[in-house]
Amino acid sequence: MKINRPEINTLVHRLYKQEQAHGKANRVENAGILRKDSLEISAGSEMLKKEFSRLAADDAGRQARVAELARQVETGAYRVDARKIAEAMSKYMAAGADENRE
Repeated sequence: MKINRPEINTLVHRLYKQEQAHGKANRVENAGILRKDSLEISAGSEMLKKEFSRLAADDAGRQARVAELARQVETGAYRVDARKIAEAMSKYMAAGADENRE
């Protein structure tokens, strides 16, 4: 389907001409200045980059730990410490009770 809207074409053409004229004026004003392309990396993106690398390092450590635990389970060397599990369950239950009070 073809839509012919001359008023839109005229507006676009007018804006294009204004932009061209504005660009020429800037080039004349800055004729003696050589512009160079530049790239600025925000502090936020730098922070994200550092966080991603930290997560990758953590992930590698986690994968090594999981592989070691899997090896221990397969060989029968993995032993469960009932006290540690009970402590973790108690902490978890206490935290859940605290959340329900709020």
